[in-house]
Amino acid sequence: MATPVSPTPSENRAQYWRRVLRPLFWWLLLVLVLFGIRTHQRLMDKTRLNFTATLAGQRPFPEDLATFDGKPVFSGQKISLGNHRFTVTHPKGETFSTNFFVWYGAHNFGTIDLKRTMGTLTVTANPPADDLVIRGPEWSVTLTNSAGLTRTVPTDAYDIEVRYPHWQKNYTTGVFANQTAFCTIAPHFGGLQLGCNQTDATFQMQGSDGQLVADGNLPATVDGLPAGVYQLTATHHGHQRTDALTVRPDTNTSAQLDFHYGQAVFTTTPSGATVTTTDDGRNWGETPVTLYELLPGNWNFTLQRSGYQAVQLSVKVEADQDSFVTTNLVSQNYLHALTDAQQYMAAADYNHAAQSAADAVAARPGDADALKLQHEATGLGLIQHAEKLGQQGDYLGGGKELKQALQMLPDNAEATQLLANFKQHEPEQIERLRVERLALPKKVFDGVMANLPETFSFESHDLTTGKSAADARLLIEMQLKTEQPYFQIHRCDMANGIFRITASQEFPGGIRQCELVGGQSKDDETQIYFKVVEMKKAAFYNQPIGSFWHALPANYELVNPNDPQLNDKLRQQIADGVSLVTGKIQMALGQTPPAAVPPTVPQ
Repeated sequence: MATPVSPTPSENRAQYWRRVLRPLFWWLLLVLVLFGIRTHQRLMDKTRLNFTATLAGQRPFPEDLATFDGKPVFSGQKISLGNHRFTVTHPKGETFSTNFFVWYGAHNFGTIDLKRTMGTLTVTANPPADDLVIRGPEWSVTLTNSAGLTRTVPTDAYDIEVRYPHWQKNYTTGVFANQTAFCTIAPHFGGLQLGCNQTDATFQMQGSDGQLVADGNLPATVDGLPAGVYQLTATHHGHQRTDALTVRPDTNTSAQLDFHYGQAVFTTTPSGATVTTTDDGRNWGETPVTLYELLPGNWNFTLQRSGYQAVQLSVKVEADQDSFVTTNLVSQNYLHALTDAQQYMAAADYNHAAQSAADAVAARPGDADALKLQHEATGLGLIQHAEKLGQQGDYLGGGKELKQALQMLPDNAEATQLLANFKQHEPEQIERLRVERLALPKKVFDGVMANLPETFSFESHDLTTGKSAADARLLIEMQLKTEQPYFQIHRCDMANGIFRITASQEFPGGIRQCELVGGQSKDDETQIYFKVVEMKKAAFYNQPIGSFWHALPANYELVNPNDPQLNDKLRQQIADGVSLVTGKIQMALGQTPPAAVPPTVPQ
């Protein structure tokens, strides 16, 4: 067995230091390791990928896709050390891709602008479209009267709207990178040639959906119509016709929309009747009138004129021909009057019957029925009135009526018999009338005086002349108002052969009034009755104050001839009044020569 060798002092020192320094080494190594780890972590925290992705200068936003070694990555994201591949893609842009080695620190790619992918769009329109609208998210264009285009455009989906005058449609197409997209628009249209025999007619065309397709004046040409059935309405001066026309592709169809009319000529007797259509009440004017542009067929008309019976007419109107309508209007007044006359005749009311018949003749001059009825009613009315006159004892008047009746009804036996009977009674009536005529002027005078009872005490006077009553009235009136002393005429009239004159004369202190009544008592004799009334001025204390300066009229009172206390002055006034009036009447009638007129003012 070997003997152990004792370590040398240097070995002991080395072992000693190894023992002493080994823990320190391991501690130092641990510190270094920890420091390395911490430094690595700090540097890795700064190792990031920074970039900004744009598409043709614009942020693509959610459509961009960035990957780091095939995995999605975003700007500012931490990345690992070593070799890596970075890619940025976009559906509408060219892809960006690169390989690079990553070491500690930021890796900034800045702005990565993807180039926009482009393709070709070819649109063909045959025939050329009125409006061609192409719309895309980034590019749009509107073309008019265009056959289409070929254009390099950004890749995308495009809406294409094409419009023709009577047709439009929308298309959708997609444009891909480095490829050509085609859109061919080739509708097949037809056309219409519309004619009309009326130059001022119009039309409206509607499609199967009821929408207005075209309108305007006829004749007309309508092109660019899609194939199908169209409703065509032609209008001329309020008249319409409707036709269904079929349009075929690539074909021009001709259609003739003619209006054929007839005419109606209306004349009436009398003219001035309003012509209206019974069905719709349209007023066509007053006769004589010609109605133009009537559609062929049966028309119902009403003719009306104020005061005449309405007439209903049915007229057949034929194309390109004239229809003539002539009619006599019957007056409503005529019908009513004739009906009334017949009813009055049935009731033996001949006077009203004759008047109604006369109204019928006035409404329709020359009408035989109305004239016959008028003559018969007038004749029978005269006979009826003659009978009443005979019952009243007026055979002379009744005879005149019967003679007139026989002129209208010469064969009427009743009138002939009555006339013979009346002639037998005429002499006694003539005598009675003679007696009544003699007493009539006095009767009238007494009636006048009875209405003036205050004049009863004055005497009545009478005169007779061979002049007629009319001449006597005129002469007396002229004498009273034109010859001195003047009288004021208050009344002068004549009725039934009897005249009456009321006159007055005013003088200081009194008023003289006379009442005259005269009439023919015989064919050659006129009887005149008169009375002169005197009035005196009332006493001083009975006068109104205003009468003294003529502001008010004075008061007068009647003189009483029978007053026993009547003074001579008033008696003379009464006598002078009678003398004055008597003299004026005699002078007017030429019975006495003009003589001196007595004083008019009592002394």
